Amino acid sequence: MPRLTVTITEDQNDLVEDLSGENGEYESKSAAVRNFIQAGEEREELQAEVERLRDRLESREERIDELESQLRKRSNIEDKIEDLPDKIRDADTYTERRQRKLDQATLGQRLKWRFTGVPVDIDED
Repeated sequence: MPRLTVTITEDQNDLVEDLSGENGEYESKSAAVRNFIQAGEEREELQAEVERLRDRLESREERIDELESQLRKRSNIEDKIEDLPDKIRDADTYTERRQRKLDQATLGQRLKWRFTGVPVDIDED
């Protein structure tokens, strides 16, 4: 392995010695430093993974917003479709009311309505 000389603070040296002494986790100071470097590399990899996952989450949240918008539009369309039979029935009712008015009208009213239209929505009863 290549050799590296590093200058560290007294506190850092004490930490490395504590970790690499007879009761420490590592067999030598070099093993402890190598582990610190490896941990730093793994940290960078984990940060990259976190960033990738954040991007995926943001993308999925945008997709959820888009789908919710589509669902609202679909609900509006479904509401309109549900109201359509009532509108169709009202149209039939309008036609029936118009015909009834025409059947009950005098010849003069019919001629007048030919130019002005049959006042079906006005209740004369």
